[in-house]
Amino acid sequence: MTARAQRSPLSRVSGYAAIWLSLGVLAYLATAAVVSPKVARPVVTDASGVVVIQRSHDQHFYVEGAINGHPVTFLVDTGASLVSVSDGFARKIGLSAGAPAIFNTAAGRVIGRIVPEASVEVGGIRVDGIRIGTGTGDRALLGQNFLNKVRLTQDGDRLVLRASVAP
Repeated sequence: MTARAQRSPLSRVSGYAAIWLSLGVLAYLATAAVVSPKVARPVVTDASGVVVIQRSHDQHFYVEGAINGHPVTFLVDTGASLVSVSDGFARKIGLSAGAPAIFNTAAGRVIGRIVPEASVEVGGIRVDGIRIGTGTGDRALLGQNFLNKVRLTQDGDRLVLRASVAP
């Protein structure tokens, strides 16, 4: 008998299982690298407050920023009226309870709160006195109450924010 014929059926099954498991892990890692959102570190191009954000693999724009100095990853959402965060993140960074509010989101109506007077920063652009919606979902949104304080242009896969000059 050959050495191959002497292997037990259990050892053959274990060998095949190890091969398939290895292939599955490799496929998962390759897919995760492509599918997971690419979060842009804001690229500040000069002292004038120009921030360039690259489009992610999922076709959205994500950027690192801060609320009251606390780091957060924002999804740039031109359809959101307010900058918004989860209740858990709001508690974690010490935002006040705020006033009760009802938000109309893509997922339907949500009961949350509006916190007044926060500071929001992306790259070198800082806007004070921003209202923050809390309880609107798990993802932090960079909404219009920040975006309408900057000049925003899109050029292909790049979103460019420029600090607005105060009138």
